[in-house]
Amino acid sequence: MSNRTIFIKKLIYRSKYTGTRETDILLGDFAENHLKNLDDDDLLAYQDLLNSGDPRIWRLSINIEKSKSSKENFLIDLIKEFKGY
Repeated sequence: MSNRTIFIKKLIYRSKYTGTRETDILLGDFAENHLKNLDDDDLLAYQDLLNSGDPRIWRLSINIEKSKSSKENFLIDLIKEFKGY
């Protein structure tokens, strides 16, 4: 198993068990379906997004907060599109 595959599996796990049920639901299926298609830079940006914490991820996903990072906005847009927001 490659390092990339292991890294993606860890991100998927973290996405499913973030700490709050809302972000688990928001990110879990998205991660399973999309992370394998992202490039390495986007995967690192996704890891940074996870590290930013559940409250911030939720605020970004419901448009209460806007990120200054184009990578983060790209990822949030993908998540919202996947969830039909």
